[in-house]
Amino acid sequence: MRRKITLIGAGSVVFAKKLIGDILQFPELADSKICLMDLNPQRLKAAKIMTQKMVEVLAVDARVTATTDRTDAIRGAHYVVCTIQVGGYRPSTVVDFEIPAKYGLQQTIGDTLGVGGVFRGLRTIPHILDISKDIATVAQPGCLLLNYSNPMAMNCWALDRATGIPHVGLCHSVQHTSQALASYTGLNSDDVTYKVAGINHMAFFLEFNYKGQDAYPLLFKALDDPSAVIQDKVRFEMMRRLGYFVTESSEHQSEYVPYFIHHGDKVIDEFLIPIDEYRRRCEAIIATWQQEEKELLGEVEGKSFEVAPQSQEYGSYIIHAKEANAPIVIYGNVPNRNLISNLPDGCCVEVPIVVDANGLQPTQIGKLPPQLAAICRTNVNVQDLTVEAALTKQREYIYQAVMMDPHTSTTLTLDKIWAMCDEMIEAHQKDGYMGEFAPVIKNTGRAYKGTGDRAIARLKTQGTFSFEAGSTNELQLQIDNPGNEPICTAIGFTSSVEGVRINAMEINVSANSNQSFPVLVSLQTAVKQPIDIDLKTDGSEVLLKGLSLSPRKILEKDSAGLSRFELHMRGEVAASGSISRDEDNLHLDITVNDSDIHPAQSSVIGIMAGSAIELRIATSEHTEVTTINIIPGKKGDESSVAFHNTLNKEINVGCIQQTTTPLSYRIAADIPLTETGLDPNASEALIEIRTLLSALGEAHSGGATCLTEQPGRKSTLPYFHKILF
Repeated sequence: MRRKITLIGAGSVVFAKKLIGDILQFPELADSKICLMDLNPQRLKAAKIMTQKMVEVLAVDARVTATTDRTDAIRGAHYVVCTIQVGGYRPSTVVDFEIPAKYGLQQTIGDTLGVGGVFRGLRTIPHILDISKDIATVAQPGCLLLNYSNPMAMNCWALDRATGIPHVGLCHSVQHTSQALASYTGLNSDDVTYKVAGINHMAFFLEFNYKGQDAYPLLFKALDDPSAVIQDKVRFEMMRRLGYFVTESSEHQSEYVPYFIHHGDKVIDEFLIPIDEYRRRCEAIIATWQQEEKELLGEVEGKSFEVAPQSQEYGSYIIHAKEANAPIVIYGNVPNRNLISNLPDGCCVEVPIVVDANGLQPTQIGKLPPQLAAICRTNVNVQDLTVEAALTKQREYIYQAVMMDPHTSTTLTLDKIWAMCDEMIEAHQKDGYMGEFAPVIKNTGRAYKGTGDRAIARLKTQGTFSFEAGSTNELQLQIDNPGNEPICTAIGFTSSVEGVRINAMEINVSANSNQSFPVLVSLQTAVKQPIDIDLKTDGSEVLLKGLSLSPRKILEKDSAGLSRFELHMRGEVAASGSISRDEDNLHLDITVNDSDIHPAQSSVIGIMAGSAIELRIATSEHTEVTTINIIPGKKGDESSVAFHNTLNKEINVGCIQQTTTPLSYRIAADIPLTETGLDPNASEALIEIRTLLSALGEAHSGGATCLTEQPGRKSTLPYFHKILF
């Protein structure tokens, strides 16, 4: 019975000629029905003419058809060979190279991993899945898909997850590398045997034998001979470090790991890494394509049409092994079903496969050497997230796949990765080669729907807060509605303390807008305990965030006339000291347990991260607050500077001194009352002290804490304690 063999992407005429020629030279396959399919009618016509010439030259009984209809091409097929490149060199490959280059990211091939591989996968996987669905519905039962399209591992992994039809991913890197290793060591390739396993383009020669002997010593000896490794320096360097030789070329390998391209021109030149190599290859092929097409069709005068001997490509051998029940061992890419135990289950692995009339029988390898499994997993992580993006259409996985790429992550900051991906998504969608993905919160890795589009209602303080009986305070209810629908709902309030009255309110907030509403809080009696106010509403479309209000404490003078205080952070004392006052100055003496002083930056929006002390003073309720920032000097430079926070202006400090120990620094400052806004005759004031630490003690990171913050309770600023002078 004639077997139907369909080539999807047959317009790749050079490869199609090789594969079809391989098939038709097996007597058992010489009467096959060869169906050619491509979307480009001109290339498809050339492929058909070329195939018919092959049939004539080989004098076989094969039948040839051609169609642009993929489903029709697959109908009744016993084997489907996929060689598609979605988006072609122009525009898609150009986009994959030019946009990353703008961000400083260099690539060599960009078709398997890295940002180029990720976006090629996102373009290709939907079409691979459409092919597989046609196979599942209109092909012969048990039809085998032979995939040659890159990125191999991503395509095959997605294929297995989505439809699970019989398939194998085919690459020639194992065959080519085995011959290269024989050449490097001066051995006859017929005398060389090997065992290889890993992932596509990063499988390793676990065994390399010459007439039954371990021949790896010859490879390591070659490290001492520069002429032997001159054209494969990256792979030999990786062998030096990992102990095993990898299957794919040095130009590929250099962009799968973070050890070469990122480190600049000196390393690139030392290891002969051909940046933009794939672009040069494509442009050279395009420049000579018309001439090559004429030669392939036998239209060049004086040059006859010839069929090359069978190549090393596995495709024809697999078909022959099944049809003729002629067992053969090939290397292919298949789902990891306990084949390599220290790589993730289900990922795509490259292993030896026995093929006969029973089909594909992958070899169980067991554990890879741990260093090889580890470096493979750095690539598998990228593959996994790309497949997740393609199958779920969740945009965040695109950023995260590129973020995990070893080369990209050593070259670009996270902001640049996000911006680069945004630009590439837009470019490929504009060209029509990428579909839509669910939106994310801008510049994040979190899905927008249900998160970024959810409204948030937050209760905030407005100035100081009085806990006295009969007082009325104003809070602010801030509503952020990023969604596309207006919000109309009632918001209620509950208090943890009796005697606190807050009336419910109706809110109406337009789509894509922010709005604030005043909330009046009345205290019927004096409150001396914390007040927790929670929000409530019907439904779940609004995220509700309440407020904790802590009553003011009194800082009274001790026998020495000092008001003492402590600030805590994560259960530890972060700072301690005292405040006092005379007729002219406010005296602050504070020790901050900061063991790694990094003077903070002060700006019009407040103190940034680092080491600093912030003093906030108000003469009474609902009065203007004066803020003074004290920035310590690093150890060895104990000069300190104080600023008005709002003006970023140095103030007149009567006296300020700093002393530093390995674990802390101490500030003693005399601050003129004229700079604090305090009345010299006032007997009390409201005060808040906030400290920023770079490091708390020897084993803790830093952070910020304040005088009014209570252990286990996060108060909402601004709050103040009352100090009695």
